[in-house]
Amino acid sequence: MKSIIAVKRGNTVVKIYRHKGRRYKAKYYQLFTVSYRLNEKQRRKNFSRYNDAWEFASDTATAVEKGRAQVLSLNRSDWQEYVAAKNLLRPFGIPLRAAIDEYIAIRRRKKIIEKRVREVVDELLVAKQSAGLSERYIETLRTYLNRFADSFQTTIGSVNTGAIARWLDSLKIGARSRNNVRQAVVTLFNFARRRGYLPKGETTEAADVETARHHDGEIVILTPEQLKKLLAKSKALYQLYFALAGFTGVRSAELLRLEWSDINFEKGYIEVKARKAKTATRRLVPIQPNLAKWLAAYRNRSGKLFQSRRTVNNAIKFAKRLRIPWKANVLRHSYAAYRLSILPDAARVALEMGNSPAKLFTNYCELDRHNHAPEWFTIEPPSRGSHKVVPFVA
Repeated sequence: MKSIIAVKRGNTVVKIYRHKGRRYKAKYYQLFTVSYRLNEKQRRKNFSRYNDAWEFASDTATAVEKGRAQVLSLNRSDWQEYVAAKNLLRPFGIPLRAAIDEYIAIRRRKKIIEKRVREVVDELLVAKQSAGLSERYIETLRTYLNRFADSFQTTIGSVNTGAIARWLDSLKIGARSRNNVRQAVVTLFNFARRRGYLPKGETTEAADVETARHHDGEIVILTPEQLKKLLAKSKALYQLYFALAGFTGVRSAELLRLEWSDINFEKGYIEVKARKAKTATRRLVPIQPNLAKWLAAYRNRSGKLFQSRRTVNNAIKFAKRLRIPWKANVLRHSYAAYRLSILPDAARVALEMGNSPAKLFTNYCELDRHNHAPEWFTIEPPSRGSHKVVPFVA
């Protein structure tokens, strides 16, 4: 025998020998024998074509070197199928494993029920309502996902990660808001997967969209003088909003869901029901003595405190026109800082505000550096007669 080539992969060497085979019609046909060691034994395999022998030698050396010797236990028929598959894939530059994975994915998708994005959104909202989740959470999902469905009028299985990311970028919103919208879309895709509209056992395209980095800015609070100025120059409807937000710390979105029946004037608290709270947890917010005076003229009211979001938006615009240093949640931040200054019990204040004690303490402890809290909670309405209640304006 004469060695014609040595195939080397790392420290593994597989040799190919060429020699004469059986005689047929006065001729001898060449045979190619691949020789290798496996499990301390010398192994040989014959081939009539050099290309097949080299293919086997190359795969054998790779398998032995990488500890995947089980592939060498294939019988002759399986080995021929293996080589044929690799030869078919070679023009496309696709590894055999990748081709198998793609084939399996296609077979799985054949069992998928195709649903348009709008249909899945409608199903999700109905399911969340049936589950008894908070109105606020469902409304948030509806707002985000309706925009998503309007932009993707196609089947949910055809929406990929890149398209979702580009859509989020097109919204031109801050990092925190972008992440909130992204999470709503992830919820939609997870729901679709559970319903059989997307392949099970696979990461959804929405989940692969990267979250945006955001950094919380410095917390800004108002001084008592700034709030006095704001209340003194506001009309009654704006005064009501500023007083409630500044002396309870209730979120604006929660205030918009409150009704006058949620205010217990006799016992001195405001009930934020679970379905109206951001955290979907019921809580009682104490009515401070000065706030009671701001609310006194409204004791006989019924219905919602505020008729629309426009009321809050207009109040904020008015504050900015007065050059009040207005930042997002500034009245909630102010209440937290001053309340914690008077009542140094983070757990209790957190319970009132629907927040975590750890976050409350970290964000607001010692923020009232000039001890303005007593003055903040003694801001009262003007004398009777000058404080008038006017009809609500949408």
